[in-house]
This record gives sequence, structure tokens and C-alpha cells, in this order.
Amino acid sequence: MSNARALLAVAVVSMLPMMASAQSANTATSSQSISANAAVVPQWLAFPIPPALYEKWRKYGQWDYKQQGFQYRDFTQFNFGATGSAAGLDEKSLAALAKSSKPTRDDVRSVDYPELQGDFSRDAEGLERLRTMAVQDAHLIRIAADFTWLDSDTKWPRENVGFSEARWSEYRSAFKKLSLLEGIVRTEDFPDAIFFITRVKGLCTGGSSAGYVFSTAPLTPTARSPQDDLDGEARKNPSRHYSYVFKPLKANWYAFYQIDW
Repeated sequence: MSNARALLAVAVVSMLPMMASAQSANTATSSQSISANAAVVPQWLAFPIPPALYEKWRKYGQWDYKQQGFQYRDFTQFNFGATGSAAGLDEKSLAALAKSSKPTRDDVRSVDYPELQGDFSRDAEGLERLRTMAVQDAHLIRIAADFTWLDSDTKWPRENVGFSEARWSEYRSAFKKLSLLEGIVRTEDFPDAIFFITRVKGLCTGGSSAGYVFSTAPLTPTARSPQDDLDGEARKNPSRHYSYVFKPLKANWYAFYQIDW
């Protein structure tokens, strides 16, 4: 990752409005604060955090830099600690948040949901159109509803989004129609692949996800029973901190199942 210090500086500076927001929220009653956050922030977190902070820390969010490739995991973890400290969270609180994001057995079971393969048959044409768009916009390695990463610049916000607002609206519309909760991801770990994210839980510190992936190169390991095989892959190499398994759907298309910790 280039310009790591610049990225961290941008991240910490962007904490300032969140900290101000959190200080303002302290003037409200505790029940009002929790109720306001509950609509946006998931209940599985160890404790409520400001929605704006969750949006950046969420798995596949703006500060989940390891989605570019797991070689950036250490930087992602460091950024989590630095921005959390800037937001006024102590080490114990940050550890509790990280622990709550780690995938459980229930999370592994939840990514292996039967609708995934059935929905592919229904949505194959729309997914293919979206894949064609992503190929045309190959200079973008991350396209979400709320931010983008360029292959040359992953800072956010930035002036050059990567395409026109009309093009972004087209992507957002397709994400909504196809139930792609986190849009599109390209990663250095699978350089010939485009991931389409349908299900996700976690923070930048760990979590689980599932969806579809198009790859011009064969993807392995393939799975008969995704939840069993995913658990087996994780136990086989725990120091790698992530596992993927794939289930072929048709030529070049797979369902993917993923956890990281």
C-alpha cells in the first residue's frame, strides 16, 4: 500500500467531526443515544459506537484496507487502533469491539444460506451486466454505495471518484436490485477475480461474508459443504487470518464464502 502515513493522517483527521458528534450526543439521555444508534449500528457489537465511525470501520468499509489484499492486515489493525484512540476509546474497549467482530460458528453457518445459489439463477443476467460495467471501470478496485477506491488512490473522500455521478447512480441502482450489500471488490489475493458481496457481518478487524465472484482463473478450494469446508480451511492455517472457499455455479462464476479474524 502506498502513502500509508497519508492514509492514516486522513483517517485520524476525519475522526474530528465524529468526536464532536459523540460529545454532542453525550448531552442527550442514555436511552436516546442508544436508540438513535441502534437503527444503524448492529447490536452484535460489544457496545454502541457512533454510526459514522461504524460506517468507516465496518467490514468492507472505507478503513478496511485489507480488502485490497491481506498483506495490508497489519496496517488495517494499526489504523483501527489509531482512529479508535483518536475517538476517545481505550485499549480495553477497542479489544472488546474487535472480539465482537470475530466470526463465530453461527456466522460460518449463516454465510452458507441456500438462497445464494437460487438467487444467482434469477439474477445471472443482471450480474453479468454489472460485471461488464466493472470491467469497463477496471481502474476502480472498490465500488460501494458510499465510497470508491482507485487502483492508484484509496483515500476517501477525494475529488476524483473514478467516474461520473450518473455512472455511480447506475451502480447503486444495480446493487439495490441485486441485493449486493457491499457492492464490488477487487483484491490482490485473487487478481483475476471480481467479487460481488451479498452478505456481510463484521468490522475491519474480522468478520464473515458471502456472495458471487467472477474469475478468469480457476478458484480453489472448491466446497461441497461450504460451512464445513470453510471451518476446515480456517483450522488448517489459523495464522493466515482468513479463509475462502468457492462453489462453482457456471463457467467462470462461483459462490464464495469467506471469514477473517
